[in-house]
Amino acid sequence: MRLISLIFLMLTSFFVLSQDKTSTDPIIKMEGTVKLTYKFGSKIGVDPIFKDTVKVDSEVDYSFLDQKVNSDFKVKTIKAPKLNMLEPLVKLYKGYLALGITDFKSPPFFDFNYSAIRNRHYNAGFALNHISQDQEINGNKNARYTNSNAMFFAKKFFKKSTWYSSLDYDFNSFRSYGFNDSQLDGTDTESLLFGYSIANLETGLKSNVKKKGKFGYDLNVAYDQFLEDQLAIAEHKIGLTSNFNWLVKTNLLNFITDVDFGASYLNSENLSNEHSSVVFDLGLKVNRKSEKYDVSIGLKSFFQTDKERSLWVFPFIEADYSFVKDVLHVFGRLTTDFSRKSYLDFTNVNPFITSRESVLTTITKQDFMTGLKGAFNSKSSFNIGVRYKNMVDVPLYYNEGNFGYNKFQIFKDDVKQRQVFAELMWDGKKLDVGVKGEYNIYDVYRTEAFHLPNVYAELNASYNIQDKIEVGTQMFFYGKQLALESFDSQDRATTKYLDPIFDFNLNIKYNYSKRLGAFIKVNNILNTKHVRWDQYSNYGLNFLFGVSYSF
Repeated sequence: MRLISLIFLMLTSFFVLSQDKTSTDPIIKMEGTVKLTYKFGSKIGVDPIFKDTVKVDSEVDYSFLDQKVNSDFKVKTIKAPKLNMLEPLVKLYKGYLALGITDFKSPPFFDFNYSAIRNRHYNAGFALNHISQDQEINGNKNARYTNSNAMFFAKKFFKKSTWYSSLDYDFNSFRSYGFNDSQLDGTDTESLLFGYSIANLETGLKSNVKKKGKFGYDLNVAYDQFLEDQLAIAEHKIGLTSNFNWLVKTNLLNFITDVDFGASYLNSENLSNEHSSVVFDLGLKVNRKSEKYDVSIGLKSFFQTDKERSLWVFPFIEADYSFVKDVLHVFGRLTTDFSRKSYLDFTNVNPFITSRESVLTTITKQDFMTGLKGAFNSKSSFNIGVRYKNMVDVPLYYNEGNFGYNKFQIFKDDVKQRQVFAELMWDGKKLDVGVKGEYNIYDVYRTEAFHLPNVYAELNASYNIQDKIEVGTQMFFYGKQLALESFDSQDRATTKYLDPIFDFNLNIKYNYSKRLGAFIKVNNILNTKHVRWDQYSNYGLNFLFGVSYSF
């Protein structure tokens, strides 16, 4: 057995060695005579190839388990780039001039605006405009009015604040034409001419920083003057208003705090009355916002130093809740107000005040409003709701009737107002439409709700045609109004109704180029002599046309 194993090992070693040799020269030694045949050995130069006819395919079933894990990582908000521009550049040119004609009898209409300086550091300019019309109304040929205005403004922009200042002067004149020719001696025309001027001068400083957590402020000082020569009325008012706001951060929540403080001195004199008083007002408001709601609560207080010193303190709350962001919101507000009214306020409502009146203090005890607001799409929005106001010492205007000059006078009364309102806006690329309507119910305690219409509606629309032609229209509707007929023997008012008013106006503007254009405005297209203020009919059909130029 051992011999056989040895022979097998020797043979194996021989073949292995023969595979390792690479030489082709064999060395073979043989003894004797024999016929020999042989072949040269060579290496295998090709790798072996194995083909397996059986394939194994394995599948593993698995599933994912969704589990949220809290993380302290917060995504950093990418802030919008800041532009060193505090106001939008509304006009492309520094100057604008418009000239027009109204009735071929009055001086021409003109409107001139010029921005002398406008850059990142300064902004200054001025404006001048004038319009007048003359038209025969109810046989009265002296129903003329004029309105002239001059205004100057200037601003200085700092890094964190803006200083601003302006001077505004208005002069208005009209003839008291609310009478029949048979009531008045026609030679006494100078006594019918009334003209009053209003001047306003103000300056202030406000912060530009709008970041949360930063202190914001707005300080303003203003002077107002009212003068009327025919009635010998002179009013002077000096006022200070201020607002401070900042973000308060606590461990529980963050909120914005607003503090408003104001003080104003008024001196009003005429041949019948004299008034001097100072009013101080202080308000505190706290505002909290989130994605769903916006709530403000606070207090308002007023103190007036007249003959009867008075102090009023009222609560304030306002809330907005979003059912669907920017689509449907419900809102509500409960607030109060305090207002000292003088000729500066009376003539802004009724320009035909031609009697000597005293200063009134109107208090709104409750002003509650609630409703829905939102949008149908990106171009439209709506606002509907109800409102209730309880007011004390409201100025109401009445005309004494057929007693000569027919001058409007004022008496005060307590008024409760209940209102339903609706608004709809459409802001399109070419078409803009705004519709507003309201229905009011008034409760007046001592007299009647003179010149307070139950129904009021308006529509404003404009259409742009290829940036060349712009067509616009305005429509107004006033429901029936109560007016004074006369006083009976017991000094009780007898009333009458004024007819409803529908006023339809049209204006067209044509841009010949970026600089040159033309315009025409047609008012009261239906040519109705409607009466907003008793015995003072509005102008019938009237127009204004002219050209404009930017430079």
